[in-house]
Amino acid sequence: MHRCLLAGWPTQVGRKDERGQYRGTRERRFAIFPGSAVAKAPPQWLLAGQILDLAKVYALLCARIEPQWIEQQAAHLVRRSWSDPHWSRRRGAVVANEHVSLFGLALAEQRVVQFGKQDPALAHAIFLREALARCELDARLDFVSANARVLAQARDTEAQRRRSGLVRDEQELAAFFAGKLPADISTSAGLVAWYRRASPGAQAALHWSLSDVLAAGAGASAQDFPAQLEVAGHALRLSYRFVPGDAADGVTLQVPLAFVNAVAPARCQWLVPGLLEEKVASAIRGLPRALRRNFVPAPDFAHAFAQAEPARDEPLLEVLARYLQRVTGVAVSAADFAAVELPPHLHMRFRVCDEHGQVLVESRDLAAIQAQWTGAARIAFSRRADVELTREDVAGFEFEHIPDQVVSAGGLTAFPALVDLGQSVALRVFEQRGEALAEHRCGVERLLRRALADKLRHVARQLPLDRALSLHWVALGSTAALREDVAEGALRECLAAHALDVRERVAFEQLRDALARGLFAAAMERLKRVEAISTAHARLRPLLQPPLMGFAKANYDDLHEQLEALLEPGFVRDLDRARLAELPRYLNAMSLRAQRLQQDPARDQARMLGVQLYWREVLKRRDRVARDARVRELRWLVEELRVSLFAQELGTAEPVSPKRLGKLLDALRAHEAEAH
Repeated sequence: MHRCLLAGWPTQVGRKDERGQYRGTRERRFAIFPGSAVAKAPPQWLLAGQILDLAKVYALLCARIEPQWIEQQAAHLVRRSWSDPHWSRRRGAVVANEHVSLFGLALAEQRVVQFGKQDPALAHAIFLREALARCELDARLDFVSANARVLAQARDTEAQRRRSGLVRDEQELAAFFAGKLPADISTSAGLVAWYRRASPGAQAALHWSLSDVLAAGAGASAQDFPAQLEVAGHALRLSYRFVPGDAADGVTLQVPLAFVNAVAPARCQWLVPGLLEEKVASAIRGLPRALRRNFVPAPDFAHAFAQAEPARDEPLLEVLARYLQRVTGVAVSAADFAAVELPPHLHMRFRVCDEHGQVLVESRDLAAIQAQWTGAARIAFSRRADVELTREDVAGFEFEHIPDQVVSAGGLTAFPALVDLGQSVALRVFEQRGEALAEHRCGVERLLRRALADKLRHVARQLPLDRALSLHWVALGSTAALREDVAEGALRECLAAHALDVRERVAFEQLRDALARGLFAAAMERLKRVEAISTAHARLRPLLQPPLMGFAKANYDDLHEQLEALLEPGFVRDLDRARLAELPRYLNAMSLRAQRLQQDPARDQARMLGVQLYWREVLKRRDRVARDARVRELRWLVEELRVSLFAQELGTAEPVSPKRLGKLLDALRAHEAEAH
């Protein structure tokens, strides 16, 4: 009945506002008469049989209605408008917000409706631009998925080349489809229905090629931005992102946990060919001005470098420094680049994932990743390699043959090696050949030591220590320790003289026997060096006491410090035979210096200051002397410099000067900066 009444009284309707009043057509406002049946529970929408203008405007004979009834009964009177037409992926159609009103009274606002019926041409254009050009529709059609892959590839190219605007804009991409579809299609359902009836030629015409999506001349060489990087014989995926300031900006290497230890830090400094020139140019621009002006324009030098130097497992800045010096003659080292701060995207980013694809860590600091995950990576690699020859608690060389590499059923290449665990030896597999070789030598050495333990003790007991040596040695340590150090040093010398990368039992036994035969002779040769050192030390000791208390205290302190460094505990064991042979000369030079110090302390002070500059650099790196050849070279050149300054008549083992030491120190600092 109320719907019937609406047909005759369409203007007698009202809508309750936020103040509880009613708004009607033509901006009329009124309230429900207090005596009305609905006054106690006012409806949202009502139909009034009568509206009287008394002291206030009241509606009488009121009934509850629904707004859609008004649309139905007064369809010829309502006005409709649409706003914000757009593509809705969820609805699979071009939609708009519909506004319906009756003489100014809003019946519906922001109602989402399909827009194709209201404006087919505009809806079709929006469909082409927002659905097809963006590949944002879920229709299961082959051209849709194929075009999505092409668009992703084009955006990857944009990220690789770090340039916006390489992908054509939506209008250009939409123009590709213009005229290839019926003009009334604006929904996924309509597209699917037409596509299934279309000819193969019409279907093929909807497929993009990469050139359709990229602007002219925007193509990138696959060699410049490869999709993969080879690590330990396996291709690891590279991904690119161009979002400056984002943590993932730049190039990211996807590293399975099993390959973490196999990634070479130096190789990753070279990034990919497409980014190398930018990185080199940025590094050159970051040099101090005095150096930078020799390499202008930086992009030209960067381009020439990229053409001349292929990427390899060698620190990039060391290679760059050598190249710049070679082509210009200007002295430059990797240390000169130490203060250069490159943008984050010019450092490789690493994403480590477990075997299930779960991301474990993402960082640009490969050294920190390898330090944190090396153990887990080794376990994952061994599990993935699935090699049966691995063993723990190896007591001796019990293998007829240990292969230098094996390939698992899954195609993973692994490198077996004996591993020194201190008290035991294990046979394990490694990701890198170089690491496996180094570990294998240590493992073989441990097995040789176990096999020669009795022989080593016998040699130590049989060493003939004369009375003079025993008396002099009291100031340096016990004779029992001396015997052990001489024997141990001789064994180390013998081991260093042989190749320890044996992988067959016969070769191991032959090496063991050769070491046993030569051990005593090597120990006797070392003992002769020790006797000469002891004699020189005995001459030096009385000269280290100043004639007066406080006389040239800093100079005598320097002598004592030098002596402690030369004859530090274990020197007989740790130094090779050639270096032991030089110690008497160093001690004799100290004796001459001590004698001359008493005559001319000022001259000694001046010479001492010339040495201290380099000696302090050695002391900073004292814990690295044994394992770092560069530090070791610096350390012994300082001793030669002391001989040349304080006892020139004794001669030096090699040319030495402050200039040479300065160059060596610069090279050492450059290496440290590159490693850092």
